[in-house]
Amino acid sequence: MNGEWIFQIVLVLASSLVSVFVGYLFGVKQQKKQALREHITGIAKDEYQTLFSEIKRNSEYLDTYLENPDFAFPFSRLKDFFDRGLDYFMKKHHRDLFLKIDFFQKEVLSNINELDLLTIKTKEKIFDYWFKYLTSSLPKEMAKESERIAKSLIKTICPHYVLPDLLNERYDEIRNKIEVCIMDKTSHIYREKVERSYVIREQQKEINFHEISQSLIEKAKPEIASLIEAYKELKKQNDKEVKKKLLPLLQKYISNPI
Repeated sequence: MNGEWIFQIVLVLASSLVSVFVGYLFGVKQQKKQALREHITGIAKDEYQTLFSEIKRNSEYLDTYLENPDFAFPFSRLKDFFDRGLDYFMKKHHRDLFLKIDFFQKEVLSNINELDLLTIKTKEKIFDYWFKYLTSSLPKEMAKESERIAKSLIKTICPHYVLPDLLNERYDEIRNKIEVCIMDKTSHIYREKVERSYVIREQQKEINFHEISQSLIEKAKPEIASLIEAYKELKKQNDKEVKKKLLPLLQKYISNPI
């Protein structure tokens, strides 16, 4: 009897120990699962939210490109996300989102950077065309100001800046800016000739503003057409891949990360 009783006690103790151990493992597993859920939720609500804000803001800026062609598209949050290896986290837990963000980084962002470079190159080409044309077309005493005139017409911070007007075909506005710019940059040549009203009349006699303006516009058109075409293709991609796919997926996992 004593042996059987001891055996029963051992069985009860063993069963209890097993139950405690299993309960412990289950508790640890639940704790780990809860910790993982909190980690996933934290990343989605913090990191995904910053990505969403940055991508959405730049997507909206891209819509206004024709009026703001010199805007730089910063993606510092996206770069930081990949630099920290969080793309592997996204790939593991939200694979469909990872595929979209990976496509965005490799394709869309690459095309945005190409548009930036094309904008710079287009301005450089237009400046070169205009500088050479003005040098050969303006009266000799004014031709030395051709570089300043061309720079003012294509430089962002100048009041005579015409790139947005070229992109939007506001040709009357361009002609007016060209005329005002030429007069402004060459007025010092005539300053000794009495007064401003005489200066203006003197300049108008020597320059066919309409002919010059039209020539400058025509020389810029092929470059502008190429720039607009590149922008239109990028805008299609932005509308299809970013607005309709990437941003909604980010919103989905921000709201429901698990």
